[in-house]
Amino acid sequence: MNESDPPATEAEPSAPSRLPASALLLLVLVIVMWGASYPTMKAAALEIPLVTFRGWSALIPALIMLALARAMGHTLRVPRACWLGLALTGICIVTFTHTLTTMSTLYIASGQTSLMLYTMPIWVAIISIPVLGERPTRAHWLGVSLGVGGIVSLWSQTADGGFSIGVLLGLISAITWSIGTIAAKSVSSRLPSMVMTGWSFLIGALPLCLYGLTEINQLGPVSPRALWSAVFLTFGANFLGFLAFFHIIRLVPAVVASLSILAVPGVSFAVGVFLVDEIMTVTDVVAFVLIAGALTTVLPKPSLKRRNSSPD
Repeated sequence: MNESDPPATEAEPSAPSRLPASALLLLVLVIVMWGASYPTMKAAALEIPLVTFRGWSALIPALIMLALARAMGHTLRVPRACWLGLALTGICIVTFTHTLTTMSTLYIASGQTSLMLYTMPIWVAIISIPVLGERPTRAHWLGVSLGVGGIVSLWSQTADGGFSIGVLLGLISAITWSIGTIAAKSVSSRLPSMVMTGWSFLIGALPLCLYGLTEINQLGPVSPRALWSAVFLTFGANFLGFLAFFHIIRLVPAVVASLSILAVPGVSFAVGVFLVDEIMTVTDVVAFVLIAGALTTVLPKPSLKRRNSSPD
């Protein structure tokens, strides 16, 4: 991984602790695209076989990105040392996170699913301790405590007989996304964003598309709402959104990139009101506040220390 790549190792200490101004437009794009993706994925999955829908909504952007990358003069060859990182990124983010997140929206409100998924930076911070050698701080453990409080709040509201499968699926999705984000960070400095995203999506989409062959008999006519929702998820959230996100994590630490898109759940709740008739409850607000508080505790300490030790 990065240990065998001197340029990436040397560049890491200079990584900014905040999003640079040049990334703000991309950040807004990600917030809008991903925020609207949760209600739209629910609207599509209610009428289109779930695995087939998620597989093709990743495969099509993957092929477009790889074709565009080749047309722009990028080589599609991947260094051998990067294949493991790409495979982990694709399997974790596309095969697991995309599928489990969509399943979660079928059991709980799409805005609640987005809240669960955005506990992801907490798990990034925890997993970074053994994987990236970061030292845990009191803030990390405070963040975990607040995050667990938010999870418990949602669980208590959505539990049926003491069990909430929607929250559980959202939690697993957040953990697999955190692993995929760290894996993407490990190879992002060695591959163009479009090449890395294209290969990751292709790797993650193939198992879903193959399994989708078993769902062919379930395909049938769908409403315009479901059709346009699938189109938006494919070209908006997956193509533009992930391409922008992977470019952002080239510029800043993975935790900071994740923290910066905290506004996504708010967009999800807002769009969910109009698209799938959902509401935001008081318990949702409490969970949002707890999870937001948790995320503010996981800013990378090395970056903060470097800033504090600066003579300015």
